[in-house]
Amino acid sequence: MENTFQDITQMIGAYVPNLLGAIAILVIGWIVASVISRIVKTLLKKTNLDNKLAEKIGASPDKKPFQLEQSVSRIIFWFIMLFVLVAFFQALQLTIITEPLNNLLDQVLSYLPQLFGAGILFLIAWVLATILRKLIVTGLTSLKADDRFAEKTGVDDSKKIPISKSLGDIAYWLVFLVFLPGILSALNLGGILEPIQGMLDKIFAFLPNIFTAAVIIIVGWFVAKIVRQIVTSLLSAVGLDKLAEKAGVTKTIGKQSLSGLVGLILYIIILIPIIVAGLNALQLDAITTPASNMLNQFLEAIPNIFAAAVILGISFVIAKILSGFVENLLSGIGFNNLFVKLGLQKIPSDGNKSPSKIVGFIVLLTMMLFAFIEAFNTLGFETLSDLVSQFTVLGGHILFGLVIFGIGLYFGNMANDTVKASNLSNA
Repeated sequence: MENTFQDITQMIGAYVPNLLGAIAILVIGWIVASVISRIVKTLLKKTNLDNKLAEKIGASPDKKPFQLEQSVSRIIFWFIMLFVLVAFFQALQLTIITEPLNNLLDQVLSYLPQLFGAGILFLIAWVLATILRKLIVTGLTSLKADDRFAEKTGVDDSKKIPISKSLGDIAYWLVFLVFLPGILSALNLGGILEPIQGMLDKIFAFLPNIFTAAVIIIVGWFVAKIVRQIVTSLLSAVGLDKLAEKAGVTKTIGKQSLSGLVGLILYIIILIPIIVAGLNALQLDAITTPASNMLNQFLEAIPNIFAAAVILGISFVIAKILSGFVENLLSGIGFNNLFVKLGLQKIPSDGNKSPSKIVGFIVLLTMMLFAFIEAFNTLGFETLSDLVSQFTVLGGHILFGLVIFGIGLYFGNMANDTVKASNLSNA
């Protein structure tokens, strides 16, 4: 019994130095980890990294989703404590615990050079992207690209698009896309690298098509806009708007001037083949082929549309002149007294309700109906042409019936007046 107690005492006495050393390692290590993490936290607080990170991910600086300095300091603390724990368990000679921890540390330490290399690449990408974005934004701002773009597109200041900032952001993220395969390769993330590399290869292979299409559409748009302004100014200078106002066309087209309307039509006609060429430059057959076919059909129909518009325009001018002539002629021969003679009114009507005005409108409507029939035939809309023809025939029947009714009413009033006159004479 006494020997057993002595053995236990010797074992405890031999283990006490290890225990004290392990406790000392743990305490000192904890102090060192706390001091280093606190120093790192203090240094990070003096920077503005967390606010910039919050801004990049779209969060408000006042309401940060996390504090960068707090997270980094905790990571450093537990990283140091991992080494402290390994030393602590080794001092206690607990190899069953230290072996997996050592394996973990070996993997972490072996991965640090790769992580460092990826960090260097990321830092280079960030520096280049920031410089490139700054150059683009500064250059375009000095050239007043935002104001010129807003002026050319006709956008007011409240809805002005900051084109310089948009192009700068695009260039910024393109730089990161270029460096992304290198960063993933440095981290040995082959499973993620392969699909991303394939995606980037397709994107960069498609960029020339996008650039070509953008150049075609932008240049064509500027040309169409210049042609529109030249044609509008030229037609306005030769007096087309005044002629349209005299012919009464201005009331039909509203606030838009006739010269502006012609310029807009030419603008659209020029843009259509430009859009087709831009779509073809993309070489996306599944998308561009149907769109190009539709635009080509519309482009082929433009001559017929123009012919139909000319028919309607000339017909409207002639109908307006003829209706005015008929209205003035009927008003001069006393046609406005028709309702009085028919016994429908006691006083002749004035303004838009006068019989001459009504007949003038009927003449205008009739001529325009025939013009629409011819315009629909020109466009190949036989169904609409037949429908308008049937409506015109029906309108003719109704008008003929009203004429017969008016004649009967006139002779009825005449007979009534004759009977009344004969009764008075007999009396």
